[in-house]
Amino acid sequence: MAIDKARMAELKGRSVFPERSAAAEFRFRSQVICLNEIEKAQFEGITDPSAFGSARLMISTIFHELTHWSDMVGTIWGRRHLRTVHSALGIIRNLKVAGTEKHFWKMIALHDAERRLMFPRYYRVQEGNGKLGTPKDSVIDFSGGIEFDAMGRQNAERPILFARFRGTGTFFIRQPLVVGALLETTAVWSEMKTGFEIASTLLNGADSVEKTFIGQELRNLLEDPDLTIYTAPARMVSYFASISDYRLVYEIAASLAFLCLNFREREFNKLRTPAIMHVWERRNDAWKRNLDPAYAFTAICVNAGRWIAGSTVESWIDGGLKRCGLPSAAVIREAAIAAMEAEDDLPPSLWTQQGNYLLTAGLASARARLQGSDPGLTMSLAVAEGLPLPPITDSNCEVGRLAFSTFDYDAWDPEEMFNVEHELDRAVLNILSACR
Repeated sequence: MAIDKARMAELKGRSVFPERSAAAEFRFRSQVICLNEIEKAQFEGITDPSAFGSARLMISTIFHELTHWSDMVGTIWGRRHLRTVHSALGIIRNLKVAGTEKHFWKMIALHDAERRLMFPRYYRVQEGNGKLGTPKDSVIDFSGGIEFDAMGRQNAERPILFARFRGTGTFFIRQPLVVGALLETTAVWSEMKTGFEIASTLLNGADSVEKTFIGQELRNLLEDPDLTIYTAPARMVSYFASISDYRLVYEIAASLAFLCLNFREREFNKLRTPAIMHVWERRNDAWKRNLDPAYAFTAICVNAGRWIAGSTVESWIDGGLKRCGLPSAAVIREAAIAAMEAEDDLPPSLWTQQGNYLLTAGLASARARLQGSDPGLTMSLAVAEGLPLPPITDSNCEVGRLAFSTFDYDAWDPEEMFNVEHELDRAVLNILSACR
């Protein structure tokens, strides 16, 4: 089985999910994982983490992308977004049928939902001289804005929460706090945990050396001024909790990010915002109505405050939740699983059956990752829980399988789903040319 190389080349790099490199990408419309620099022979058939001892970056990259997949099919937010995708897929084969025009808005709705995952570059400002420095060295505050609609007018129902980073000298960054940053935070944590897991299998001191490399990679990531759109959640935790241990920072940030991705409408309705956010008045209500996980992350992070001796990740998050008028993280996690179990099938389309299987696989992934505060998706967790992880497309556009996955490969076809993504991509661009 292989994906068409010409179509892959046409869509390559056009996924809106946040990616820091060209090594791999997750196709959010088709849920296909594409490895641009890895061949399936490098990972197929391997079940022992020690076999990846000399290929830590490769397997870490794979679990980074698998986390994007899991967040898409195994969180309340992701499954809601998947419904938007399938709503558009439901009309893709009927575009020339009389009367279908009244449903074209579904493709525009998908485009707008995707656009908000990262927001266009217009909304990010970076200026001045100096350095961003460590998260604790820079000052972080917030501002509020309003999204421009398709007519170029401000839409009061679509406020934007901005993070502002002030580094040394005159260095300044202002950017939207986006869902994409939460997705990148959980994926980096899985990547890092996988790396430490692989490093621990090395002998004769090589494990310590490899773990030092991982720590330096994480430091470079967090202190890079060009990457704050991805690292904002972790930098916020470091600043408001006053923590300099980057590994702990990322564990906390990923844990809170994953929890917020699993907020139901009920949690958003009950959320009390911290005093420093009251200045935006009715915009706070709009953020809640829009079920914005990044907004919830910010409120809880600010309310959780400084990390004190004896704290745990769970207790720090629970403190922030309590000040926001919300139940404990454990209660929210349990409610999220129950909500996923009670969901209806996806909107009808030719691909609903395949999509519904992904929801089943995603529920298994969610149960494993919601057992405690740590949402890291690693090889050891996948093996221990017998997780159904999807097939992966390699650099030759061939489809590979993880030997330890329990995924039903007859229930979901990556080649077919990639082809329909290509079809949907053209249809969305066509309707956009008509109305934007």
